Amino acid sequence: MDINKITAISAIVFGLAGMAAPLTYAQDMQGSVAYMNGGIGAGEQAKLRESAKDYNLRLLFSEAKDGAYVSNVKLDVADHHGKSVFSLPNAGPMTNLKLPKGDYEITAVYNGVKKTSKVSVGEKPVSLSLNWAHQDN
Repeated sequence: MDINKITAISAIVFGLAGMAAPLTYAQDMQGSVAYMNGGIGAGEQAKLRESAKDYNLRLLFSEAKDGAYVSNVKLDVADHHGKSVFSLPNAGPMTNLKLPKGDYEITAVYNGVKKTSKVSVGEKPVSLSLNWAHQDN
């Protein structure tokens, strides 16, 4: 059985075990970026933190001054040429990625507000927090 089938089966089995807010373990369609996504609830957060050592980019999405975690973030990761190498329509609140070494631009959209950040990924893990603070108009 190839890795994509094993990964898909694992994601389905794990998703069924935690129907309320499944933690996602998967590999993107191109097969080059392994990731974990979830973090709703203390149990999922602990699993994501425990496995973070296996990923070189750790993303955390929050809002407001209190840093309340958010999900349903549209996430896109582009390489230094601007080519999308990973996207997830409903990321968060915690997303761990295993990317090839290089420079990337992270684009995250939550409630219609876009945030971008550039990161360099190498041997040491990089953590990035994106916060959507409430703004008065």
